[in-house]
Amino acid sequence: MKKSKLNKVKIILFTVIGIVIVCAAIIVLTISNANRPTKGALIAKYADPKAALLVIDIQNDVTGNKERYGDTTDFVAKANEAITFAEKRDMEILYVKNVYSNPILLLFSGGGGKEGTYGTEFDGGLNISNENVFVKSIGDSFSSAVFEEYLISHGVDTLYLVGADAAGCIYNTALGGLNRGYHVNVMNDAIITINDKTMSKMLMQYEKDGIGIIDLSTFMNFP
Repeated sequence: MKKSKLNKVKIILFTVIGIVIVCAAIIVLTISNANRPTKGALIAKYADPKAALLVIDIQNDVTGNKERYGDTTDFVAKANEAITFAEKRDMEILYVKNVYSNPILLLFSGGGGKEGTYGTEFDGGLNISNENVFVKSIGDSFSSAVFEEYLISHGVDTLYLVGADAAGCIYNTALGGLNRGYHVNVMNDAIITINDKTMSKMLMQYEKDGIGIIDLSTFMNFP
């Protein structure tokens, strides 16, 4: 092979390798950012602070995924109990759902969370008590500016979380709240993840990070 041809082959080869490396870096960075809590300004000290119940990702693609979560009927029922109690106490209730717009995240989710599909709709068994619905495209609910603005405009400083997944969106949202100065609590019997071992691991991590852990009955006994 002539030297000029060899040089061309090397250039093409290095170009292809460079493109592959860049693409791989973009994929890794995209996935990493999607699974990382956001940061934001600390909330103010409100004269009359409120609490809010966050209902996260109880959607057909999630609770309807029997291979991943099994039968979620009892879980959804517990989430509904929390919602009913919050309604009676005139507590703010915010519903958050995940909708992927990034093609890389869509690819790695197996097509789940695609905008306009049945899978992104809320679970049919979930009690939707208001129109406070917020859409996020990564794990942390605080990635939605509208969501964050709602909490601030309503003077919320305490959060109670139910939903999925305890090792993903629940955890990242909890950390996103802590990063902004919220008092954050998760209901350990109204969140789900793939198995008991993972749940135990996450509850220990919550405690280590300063995230409050309560159960549904404790929440429902609040004055």
